[in-house]
Amino acid sequence: MADEKHSEIKYDLDGFEVLTGAIRALLDRFPGLADKERVAFATLRAGGGMAMFPGDGAVVDEEHRSVTGRVRQVCRYPFVVLYRAGGLTEQTRAAAKERLDALGRWLGRQPVTVDGASCRLDGYPPLTGGRRFLDFSIQAPAYLHERDEHQVETWAVALSARYENIFTI
Repeated sequence: MADEKHSEIKYDLDGFEVLTGAIRALLDRFPGLADKERVAFATLRAGGGMAMFPGDGAVVDEEHRSVTGRVRQVCRYPFVVLYRAGGLTEQTRAAAKERLDALGRWLGRQPVTVDGASCRLDGYPPLTGGRRFLDFSIQAPAYLHERDEHQVETWAVALSARYENIFTI
């Protein structure tokens, strides 16, 4: 029987808190939001709105340790953004999907068109504690997550932030 290597899943517990705040602030800067619209955290009103829900934590994907005690981790913070609205038509469903996909592309620093104007995220905000954003990616394009008995629809896009965490032990 061949030896199997089981790798332990590691989490950047402090990074979860740091990233959650930074991503929330970044989402609220998305030019595709309506005036005064904010992206809520882990709660979505029954009638409509937009919210982010974190995934399984800030996972350490790579870790490199030097003999001097310097540790460099590359971590991933998965999350989902949900958009809920009622009374959607075929046209507004397509617009809801496009809005969420545009959010993902914008976070990935790709140009997006919002209200006829091209815009692009110019950079990521600084993080604390030796962390810095590397990139964002769409893990699954926007899709219809659910439709309730009142025809209120919830659309979702799965995203992931990748970041670097450098510290000394």
